[in-house]
Amino acid sequence: MIKHISEYLLAVAVAVLTAQSCVSKIDPIFDESSANRAEAMAERLNETLTSSPNGWLLEYYPSSGQYYGGFNVFLSFSEGNKVKVGSEIAGTGKTATSTYTIYQSAGCVLSLDTYNEVMHYFADPESSAGQGAGYGYEGDFEFNVLDLQDDRITLKGRKTGSRMTMTPMPVSMSWDDYITAVKEEEQALARYSRVRYETADAKFDGRLNRRSLDVFSEVDGEQVTTTYPFIVNLMGVTFYEPVQLGEDRIEGLVYSPDMGDDGAFIPVNDGAEGYFVPTYPNITDYLIDKNWFFTYSGFSDYGKRLWDKAAEALKADGDDITYCYLGNISNYYGDFYAFNFFCTKSGGRGYLAFDYEIKGEDKISLKFSQEGSQTGKDYYVNYYFNYLLTPLGNDRKRTFTLTVDDIRNPQWIKFTDDDDKANYFTVYRATQYYPLSN
Repeated sequence: MIKHISEYLLAVAVAVLTAQSCVSKIDPIFDESSANRAEAMAERLNETLTSSPNGWLLEYYPSSGQYYGGFNVFLSFSEGNKVKVGSEIAGTGKTATSTYTIYQSAGCVLSLDTYNEVMHYFADPESSAGQGAGYGYEGDFEFNVLDLQDDRITLKGRKTGSRMTMTPMPVSMSWDDYITAVKEEEQALARYSRVRYETADAKFDGRLNRRSLDVFSEVDGEQVTTTYPFIVNLMGVTFYEPVQLGEDRIEGLVYSPDMGDDGAFIPVNDGAEGYFVPTYPNITDYLIDKNWFFTYSGFSDYGKRLWDKAAEALKADGDDITYCYLGNISNYYGDFYAFNFFCTKSGGRGYLAFDYEIKGEDKISLKFSQEGSQTGKDYYVNYYFNYLLTPLGNDRKRTFTLTVDDIRNPQWIKFTDDDDKANYFTVYRATQYYPLSN
């Protein structure tokens, strides 16, 4: 028995020694240390960034839910870790220069580490844009590098988790020319509110917002809206995530003006059988789908007298309304149809929500719901914005008959109070700046 145990122990010892000798002979997986590999990756990224003579086009999606769609942002990297930034939202002729760094944190990170007026506009929580003061656009200025190619860099926002891509800007096209072309595409899209996707077997109704497509479907007897954010580019639009309609998977759309009476939107990728055609909704649908802007001159004498009170209060405090409109707003608290406003004072972006009821193709009722942003509530009390809402339906429900200039492409909608013909006003599709003076 003892002999067998000794033989067993000897065999185990030999096995262990053999294993150790094998381990010592295994070649390392990497030729370089992790630190050296990280340094090499940073150098390669920097070389790639600075190699594009006309900079890079970044398809930028602020917010973790891509609520605002995508924006075209332009970046030009140069020696000394300098970066020049422009964007479609900043407009032509506007750029800002700052610095950038590349560092390691669970991978390679590109950081615009000093304040840049154009880039940090999307990330500034005190901005009046997006969801307003305290939120802004909720965007990124630091990005994890997911994939690095000479002609394509894939990024992920460190705060939002949004995936974004950068591609070299063509040398033959200036940033300003690209911005101008995109603005023209956006204007073309704005002509079409409702669209229908048609295949041989199915139809899907949808709505084009500024940077997203809403697709309506019915689930268990209830209408469900699925939103697909997109970015506008020279081709048309590219979706953040492909749109799945029946068997068709749609990555983007291009507008074809020669299809049908009013053109059509064609999927850019192979395999999709259908296409989107414009449809023309009722006046109430136009009203709910778009933003409609106010002017002082658009109100009857009844409304003007009420708006005068708010104008006086704002003027006394050195404030003014930059613009205001009826339109939808979505945030963490829900989806609202609201009186939205931007004021000249910092943080003067707010909304006051309405309950509404569609009562026909050309009739709607409105009443202030007592809901709104904190800024909206402050202006409601301190600057008499309750008077701004009174012609619309502040303290009681008002029902309006709606008329338009052109049912196929309305540029204004007139509200006439069914119970008080002296109360009427007109809202406009185009942005109306400084409405209290207009």
